[in-house]
Amino acid sequence: MTQEPRPQGLRAQVAATKQAHILKAASAVFAQKGFHAATIRDVARAAGVADGTIYLHFENKGALLLGLFAQMADEVRAGIQPTDQTGLNARGQISAALALPLRAMQARQLELMRVVLSEALVNPELAAQFRAQVLTPMMDGTGPLSSPDGDGAALRSRLVIGLMLGLLVQRALGDETLEAAWDELPDELAGLLLNGLLPSPGGKS
Repeated sequence: MTQEPRPQGLRAQVAATKQAHILKAASAVFAQKGFHAATIRDVARAAGVADGTIYLHFENKGALLLGLFAQMADEVRAGIQPTDQTGLNARGQISAALALPLRAMQARQLELMRVVLSEALVNPELAAQFRAQVLTPMMDGTGPLSSPDGDGAALRSRLVIGLMLGLLVQRALGDETLEAAWDELPDELAGLLLNGLLPSPGGKS
């Protein structure tokens, strides 16, 4: 009896599941050994598959890192959804816009950030991918911070992302003060952006 071929959708689902499993292993290996020291064999062993299985899904070690970029981007985009800001004052709107990208970076993502940033700083191709797949979605969530005035809005958005990226780097480096206050950062940043570094005599805006 001839076995009927599996539907294309099922094959794609199986492949996606296998890729996600390999990427999870790659994330752990890269975080433990560093991108350059890690090998495809290390990733295969962590994933419990043969070396050749990795190459069925990813061309090389660089493709694994790009796959992790895409995974990070999906997680960031999943958190950036239209938010009902009816009734919020200026500080509340800015705080809501900042909360999504900051809270998208949890423990596992921070481990990966260490790997991503160290490689992106010396690899222009990966740096471009990081900007396109991770930073751009983060900028999409800062709409309330940018009025529609062309280059001025684009510059302000990048200044805010630079501030948030700096905070992510600090936390990835183990800043315990930031880690303890992470959930409070959106509101603190909103106050900083609205009022500057000097405390407001009247309290919150």
